[in-house]
Amino acid sequence: MKKVFLIISCLIIFLVLKAVSYQEYNPNDDRFRVLALEKAKIRMEQSEREWQNAKELFEKKYISQTEYKEYELQYKNDKINYEQYMLSVIYDKPHISVVSAYKTQTEDGRIQVQLTLANTSGGNFAIEEKAMEGIKEGKLSPTMMYNVYVSLLDEQNSIISQPYEYYIKSLGFNEKKNLSFFLLKDMDAVTVSVNYGDKITEKRIYLKRKGTSNNLSITPDFYAQEVQIGATAVFRLALEFYGEGKQNLIPMIENLPSGFTWSIANESNAVTLSDIMFSPANAQQRFMLQINIPEKSEDNFELDKAIAFRFSLQNRNGEIAGYSDLQITPSGKAEIISSLDNLYYKTVKGKEIIIEPLIIENKGIKTITNISHSIILPPGWEYKIIPETIVKIDPQQKIKLKVIIIPSKSTSAGIYELKIKTQGKNVEKLISSQEQQIKIEIQEKTNVFFIIFLILLSIGVVLGLIYGMIKISKN
Repeated sequence: MKKVFLIISCLIIFLVLKAVSYQEYNPNDDRFRVLALEKAKIRMEQSEREWQNAKELFEKKYISQTEYKEYELQYKNDKINYEQYMLSVIYDKPHISVVSAYKTQTEDGRIQVQLTLANTSGGNFAIEEKAMEGIKEGKLSPTMMYNVYVSLLDEQNSIISQPYEYYIKSLGFNEKKNLSFFLLKDMDAVTVSVNYGDKITEKRIYLKRKGTSNNLSITPDFYAQEVQIGATAVFRLALEFYGEGKQNLIPMIENLPSGFTWSIANESNAVTLSDIMFSPANAQQRFMLQINIPEKSEDNFELDKAIAFRFSLQNRNGEIAGYSDLQITPSGKAEIISSLDNLYYKTVKGKEIIIEPLIIENKGIKTITNISHSIILPPGWEYKIIPETIVKIDPQQKIKLKVIIIPSKSTSAGIYELKIKTQGKNVEKLISSQEQQIKIEIQEKTNVFFIIFLILLSIGVVLGLIYGMIKISKN
């Protein structure tokens, strides 16, 4: 009797449990995910109890395997549904704030960005934590952010940071994380890209400059130059201030030989300055450092030998705010000049033109070698230069040349122009003279016999007139 009663009771419980369904859908579940998570948790726990009861009935052979599998499948579906709501709560309102972003310059000249991030996610974490109590499948928490990837981008969305991505395994609620990047190119503002879960957030951040012991960077366009004596070397400098407040800095130069003079000028208007003012609002400026080299090589420097010097900016107390090591190499002046006494010539068709003297002179203080000439002529014309080759011209030396121009036989009468240019080499540097422009007038060739005939004819006509006048006077 007891056995029959037990069987009937189990069947009644089984039918009641089977009639219960927790799969109802509420449209507010997507809006209030925390409450949906709570409901999914209740549903999963209920399904688990039903499955365990069905398991006991199946083992006692009171239900079929098909009916048992239905309860098992229902439990697994409710468990998956619960885990989905759990993940939706975790990824519901993640937010990372950029607390600070400083740009500094290291001693080796690299630009470093010090970034501080914080987990400032929103949500009612008390309800969320309660809804997720007892999770056995891990240590996930709605207040935690996992697997965060951070990188710095430029305006074209190219990664400009080293490392390219910074990995954060987990970040608790209100927890701050300090990251350090090196910029692959200097920027005043960067895009901070944060990849978390299924979300990517990007914020355009202006980098605040942070000073170190040397709070000014000086970057020249060129660190070394070769300039002829008597000329001016110009170093274009990009200055960036990393300090705080306003500072007046005084430009200074060390190790420049006596006789050299220098000045610093604003690149935009070329105004010479005695000091330079910087502030965070006017942190980037460009200047021209102009160095005048004496005409003659004194005892304190040698030609073609590099001179290393230092340009720095100091405050009123003599403390160096920033510096740049530069180099200048004074070189001897090499100059070649060509000149002609006459730039206009006349000739007749079929006759050569002799241009002389073409004077070549070395006006510099260095020997010029491999002298050559470039002559631009009308089509079909030819030329000869005597002497044909000149191996070298020493400083202040003059050489006279003869140039023979041979016009084409088919050249018509008219005025033609040709250009003569002389060039040579000083070491591997090409030295050229200014271009000489010569005009040549070619006239038609006159027939001598025809001229004699005309002269004789004219004499005959004159004699005839005289004879006729004498006859008339006698009559």
